[in-house]
Amino acid sequence: MKSERFNLMRAQSILWLILLSWSSALSLSIAAEEVLMRVEESEECILVKRGEKTILQYNKQPTEEAADHPDHFSRTGYIHPIHTPSGQVVSGDFAESHPHHHGLFFAWTRTRFQGRTPEFWNQKLEKGRISFVETLETADGNEQCRFRVRHLWEDLTAPDGPVPVFRETWTVTARDAGDERFVFDVESELRLVAEEPLTVEKYHYGGMAIRGIDAWGREEGGSPVGKMITSEGKGTKEGNHTRPRWAALHGPLEEGRGGVAVLGHPDNFRAPQWVRLHPKMPYFAFGPMVEEPFSIEPGEAYRSNFRVVVFDGEVEPETLDAEWTKFSER
Repeated sequence: MKSERFNLMRAQSILWLILLSWSSALSLSIAAEEVLMRVEESEECILVKRGEKTILQYNKQPTEEAADHPDHFSRTGYIHPIHTPSGQVVSGDFAESHPHHHGLFFAWTRTRFQGRTPEFWNQKLEKGRISFVETLETADGNEQCRFRVRHLWEDLTAPDGPVPVFRETWTVTARDAGDERFVFDVESELRLVAEEPLTVEKYHYGGMAIRGIDAWGREEGGSPVGKMITSEGKGTKEGNHTRPRWAALHGPLEEGRGGVAVLGHPDNFRAPQWVRLHPKMPYFAFGPMVEEPFSIEPGEAYRSNFRVVVFDGEVEPETLDAEWTKFSER
């Protein structure tokens, strides 16, 4: 009798443990599904999502479109496409006249290094290359998600083949900003591989840049369809080479309107940095070399931090001012 009772109690305990295990697994599964901000990685790219909506795609491998262009225009280590909350794309890649413009990207233009002049922006010169190397971290969460990746900058002008110049780390953090906007930060850290400094020469563009969709570059009545505005309330012509806190590019989409703004952090080198607003093409760049050159020394890190705000419709300057204030306090 005692044996039967013992066996019954044992069976009940085992059943209880099975149910508890199943319940815990189910709870974990549900919790995982309920995480709002997510990073999904594949061999080709990293997707950042809010719920089921994709915010951005970071490219670890050349995109399918790269095959339609000469090899030297191929690139990895950049963000494209960038989506609005309604799912429409606001970034461009491989523009017909400027196939070296790649979504949201970072590159120096004219530089001096080891007595040579590598160029990381204008790929047609075949003087420099920036490439994805490895993923360092991914993390999901309800308030934010992030990924960290490493890039390699190479000088292609050396007679004996490519010379490594920089190891760059990008930390991309997407933050939950509600249903009306997508918000993500891109932090870059550049460190020299070599023992010699690199000088970024004075030039009118370079740095962190964004290319808008091709449709915004088509002229309508003599002016580009896409419009630019800065935190100082200046448009493309009068805002070029000024030093705003932020710049925005917006225009018509397949459905309605939308746009993207880039906000510079006050801790950036020479902040607020000069901004290049192109008069005919839908792109702008934040560049600290517009009025004078600078050097990046061995053992030092060149750090920069930018916030990207993506929106449908129109966005009020006051909204971007408030977003910049929050960003500047981080």
